[in-house]
Amino acid sequence: MHVTGFDAAARSARLVLTGGAVVLLALLGPLAAADDAETIRLQQDPREILESVARQMNVTLRADEPLPKIHLESATPLERFQDAVEKQWNFRPPRFANVYAVASNEIYLTDDPGYYRRVRRTLDESLAHEFAHYLQVRYFAANLSDETCETEAVAVQMAFRLAQAGHAPGEAG
Repeated sequence: MHVTGFDAAARSARLVLTGGAVVLLALLGPLAAADDAETIRLQQDPREILESVARQMNVTLRADEPLPKIHLESATPLERFQDAVEKQWNFRPPRFANVYAVASNEIYLTDDPGYYRRVRRTLDESLAHEFAHYLQVRYFAANLSDETCETEAVAVQMAFRLAQAGHAPGEAG
């Protein structure tokens, strides 16, 4: 059975109206996302991305350190995102953004393909960037308000991008 993005949205709307939506939407989510042109998906397993970033940052991952939960914009209410970042940013952002929420140990990512076309990046790169922040905070006790954290996360993201393209860091591509 082929489900278009419109069909999936209509089903989701009907489920919300008929009750029991949370369970049924959770079951429908993967089906809707598979054919929904309005979102993009990770190309790599998040654990592989984390391990790649950890190697770049010379971090040995510890089993006792909880991994961050990942939330995609298409499956996360804006209010939940706002609640997670309000204290960290000192305001409630009007739109979703890519961020590592320190207090809740969560990563929020937009999965809007238009955003990634505009910035010429991938969802995997964005996750690598946020994993860098996770490692900075959880393994190095860094304060993300320090500008060097962002500089390092961008460098890690760029190295990840080059590695995905088959280039070694520092190698022209």
